[in-house]
Amino acid sequence: MDNVMPEQVNKQINIKALRSELKAWGKFWRKKESVNGFASSSIRERYDSGNGDKNRAENIYVPGQVEELTHFISRLRPECIRALRARYVVDKPLDSAATLMGFDSKRSLQFWLAKAERGLISTM
Repeated sequence: MDNVMPEQVNKQINIKALRSELKAWGKFWRKKESVNGFASSSIRERYDSGNGDKNRAENIYVPGQVEELTHFISRLRPECIRALRARYVVDKPLDSAATLMGFDSKRSLQFWLAKAERGLISTM
């Protein structure tokens, strides 16, 4: 086992580390969307293919770790992306965030959030 190269070791992230990264991701996007005057669609523009004014989103400096996580998130189902935004970007209680992001209920949001977090853990 001593001759295993470091890049060959499978680096699996746990849920606690993932949630910590997601909190930093959400804080970054929340700040960019509110403080810098970017519309709330600025992060969604990174996921959409051809909708919206992309010039504004492309001018944002995105740190490497946030960009990498954004890339992984962009591969998830739209409901999962909305759930992650509701939990980590929207600065409101889950029941309010669920309504704001178009979920039927807080429980529905929690279902998609769990699915999104599991999906990220399996792909990172």
